[in-house]
Amino acid sequence: MCTRCVFLGGLAALTTAAPALASPANGEPQDLEIAMPGMRRVAANAWLGRVSPNVWIHTTTHILDGVGYYPANGAIVVHGNESLLIDTAWNDADANTILDAWDRFGRVPITRAIATHFHYDRVGGIGAVSKRGIPVFANPLTIGLALDAGLPVPRPLHQLEKHKQQLGGIEAFYPGAGHTIDNIVAWIPEDRVLFGGCLVKATTAPDLGNIADADVSAYPKTLRRLIHAYEPRHVIPGHGTVAGDSLGHTLALADLSAPK
Repeated sequence: MCTRCVFLGGLAALTTAAPALASPANGEPQDLEIAMPGMRRVAANAWLGRVSPNVWIHTTTHILDGVGYYPANGAIVVHGNESLLIDTAWNDADANTILDAWDRFGRVPITRAIATHFHYDRVGGIGAVSKRGIPVFANPLTIGLALDAGLPVPRPLHQLEKHKQQLGGIEAFYPGAGHTIDNIVAWIPEDRVLFGGCLVKATTAPDLGNIADADVSAYPKTLRRLIHAYEPRHVIPGHGTVAGDSLGHTLALADLSAPK
C-alpha cells in the first residue's frame, strides 16, 4: 500500500521499500527493518520519517531478550496548529527523545497523545509525555489492562470501545480484539493513512508475533472489519516496514492461526 513514501524534509521519494539492516552494535534493528529507508536518525535508537504531508513516523528500538534490537513504530499527526502523538515508545527516555526531536524538526507542537493498546511499547513513555502537559488517551479497555500489568496508565477516551471517536485530526477506531483485546487503530482521513499498530503486521512478519494477550479466534473477523472500514494509501504497522499490503498479509496470518 505504501508505493510512494516521502521522507523527512521532503528530500526523497521512493517507489520501493527495502529492509534497512544494520549491526546490533550501534542500536539499529538487527534482522528487522525500521519503517522506511531514509528515515532521519535523531538519537542512537530513534528515527523520524515523513510518510505523507501531515503524518510522520517515529521508530525506536529496544533490546528484547533473545531477539536483540527490536523496532517499534509510532506516529505524529499534524492537524492545524497542533500535533497528536500516536504511541509513546518503549519508555520515558525514548518518549523524551521523540518529543525533543519533534521540538527541533516539527512544524507545530504536540498537544495530545493516544496509545493504541496496553503493552509497554505503546504506553511506556506516558510518564514523560504527561510531565510535558500532554494528556495521553486510550481505549477505556486499556486502563484496567495497564493497571493489572503494572504499566503507565493513560486516560480513557470515553465510548471508544463502542463508537469511533475524533481526536486531533484522527479517527480512533476499535475494530475488535486481535493482538490484544483493547487494540485500536488511528485513521488520518486527510492523508488516508491508517496507523494499524500491533494489530497489523508488516509484510515481512512470518507470523502474528506476540500472541500472549491475543484473541486468535477473533483476529480474522477483526481484520476484515478493519479492511472494510477504510481505503488507505499508507498503512503503518506497529513494527517493521510500511511497504506492501500489510492488511492483506495480516489477514492471511490470522486465518492460518485461527482455531479450526
